[in-house]
Amino acid sequence: MYRQTSPVRIDGLGQRHGLQDLPERDSYPRRSSQGQQHTARAAVFGSGRPRRRRTRRGVNLSHLTLRRLLLDLKPLEGSLIQDASLAQPNTLILDLAKTGGAPVTRLLVSGSRSQSRICITEFGFPSSPDRPPWVERYLLKARILSISLQPDDRILAVKMDKQDRVGSRYTSTLVIEMIAQDSNAILVDPSGKIQGLLRTHTSERRKLHPGATFSAAPPQDRALPESIDATRFRSSVSAAEDPVDAVISLCAGMDRNLARELVYRAEQLNSDLLTTIRDIYTEPPFDESPGCILSPAGRRTAPVAYKPLHLSDERFEATETISVAIERTFEDGLKGIEKRGKKKDLLRTVTRAVKTAITKRERIACDLEKARDADTLEKKGSLILANPQAIEPRASSVDLKDLFSDTPATVTIKLNPNQSPAENGEGYLKRAAKARKSVPVLERRLRQTGETIAELESLSQELEGLEGESAIDAFRTQLVDRGLIRAPRPKTRPGNPDSSGFHPRRYRTSDGWEIWVGRNNSENDRITKTAPRNAIWFHTHGCPGSHVLLRPRDQREPSAEALNDAASLAAYWSKARGSKTVPVNYTEARYVQKPKGAPPGLVTIRNEKTLFVRPHEIDRWNLEE
Repeated sequence: MYRQTSPVRIDGLGQRHGLQDLPERDSYPRRSSQGQQHTARAAVFGSGRPRRRRTRRGVNLSHLTLRRLLLDLKPLEGSLIQDASLAQPNTLILDLAKTGGAPVTRLLVSGSRSQSRICITEFGFPSSPDRPPWVERYLLKARILSISLQPDDRILAVKMDKQDRVGSRYTSTLVIEMIAQDSNAILVDPSGKIQGLLRTHTSERRKLHPGATFSAAPPQDRALPESIDATRFRSSVSAAEDPVDAVISLCAGMDRNLARELVYRAEQLNSDLLTTIRDIYTEPPFDESPGCILSPAGRRTAPVAYKPLHLSDERFEATETISVAIERTFEDGLKGIEKRGKKKDLLRTVTRAVKTAITKRERIACDLEKARDADTLEKKGSLILANPQAIEPRASSVDLKDLFSDTPATVTIKLNPNQSPAENGEGYLKRAAKARKSVPVLERRLRQTGETIAELESLSQELEGLEGESAIDAFRTQLVDRGLIRAPRPKTRPGNPDSSGFHPRRYRTSDGWEIWVGRNNSENDRITKTAPRNAIWFHTHGCPGSHVLLRPRDQREPSAEALNDAASLAAYWSKARGSKTVPVNYTEARYVQKPKGAPPGLVTIRNEKTLFVRPHEIDRWNLEE
């Protein structure tokens, strides 16, 4: 059973022409020292208000680092994007290669809030099972025309060209913004419409989402060194407590590490600071080192594209390329984030367990207080049995004289109107006996719960002091052993589900394609859920039947014979088996989704096609997985 839905429509293809190239530095007027206003930015970067500089935890790639990286990216112009996928949160992986059997170069673009970066990488990353439609449609098999960097900001533009199935060509630009918490990768068409992006962003200042008109990141309120007024610069540096802060506030593309290095070099060479800055911007010292990692306190803090003369040799690490420097720096950062995440999750688990135990203790204490009042329950039962004649039929309560009191008193007793006086009295006596028996049990449970709370609070304090990843993993094992958290379930690989209770019908076509057919709704769900993303999914149109999966043999497209065999099996294992011709819908498994809360076997599909086939069964094969 499935529900058909309309395919997602992506608007804004626009005219068949490319975006303008990035403008030169002179086309980006900045707010000068006298307070001139910014003019509108040209081409893809648009216009906007000055961007406030925000601080964050994590590592930022400096403008100079991106300039050095651009030298490594330039040879990738002309490459074809052979594969494109998402890995980790907000991370895009592009496999690039030129024609003629050239080796594949993997480009990583991350829009993570705390770990945003772009670099060439050799690491493998687990791909997301669902490739976004914009990645599939616009990036896959596109050719890179040019890669450029904005002269005064950490924004790159990758211009691409792609030919669709009908032969039409269109261009698009991937705008990569390495701007702290606002880092993103945004695909823009020639008309300025956003085709897709890593992170949506909606605010009064800027709205970024698919289909919206692209608005550029607001420009900074800093000028390039060549445009800075020398007199104002020198007076600002002289008046500042720290010249590093003054340099950062005045120069576009400046970060603290570079500012500290330039101040040091100017002092060592006894040269003018502004002249030193302008020289570095005009001719960066990339020949000093392909890449370095700063580690002033024994911990990798930032990748840089120059040799840090203000640090001793043991406080920085030289690397083969700037991408290696970026990878190693962020690898340490990711490990730290993972460790902090594990610790935070465990602390949350322990805190939740403490709250649960406290609630349990309060509930037990309340039950114990009621249980200790067994004498009152027994007295009420005895009074009812001693005065049955005083109780009206179907009465919900009665006032009886307290025979156990030395002074005249009346006791109000609640009754069950559907029971006789004798049944009400016996009920109170049974409750009294049960309460007396439960007192020692509740006291023991109250004591044990108090001990558990004390133990959990001690564990919480112990967890606060843990630092090493191995210590945190050992602590998690300790929580599992004590029954405070569940042991993680072993994961099954996609396409290779756990065999227990899972035995779909299996067939193989004459050209080697494997076909799985679900025997019930539960197996239908498992077949669909664990399907490789490039498998082909089949189901009869408008008729109950099995989910059928044509599993890939390799990267080749399935033959027409394989498609017809799978469609015939879908028709055969359906309610339409007796028909001469049956319509069967098919689509790639990535376009099959199960709605949240839907019953077993119910899915939605899109981008489907239809085959009209005769229901029949092909020969089964005994397959050894």
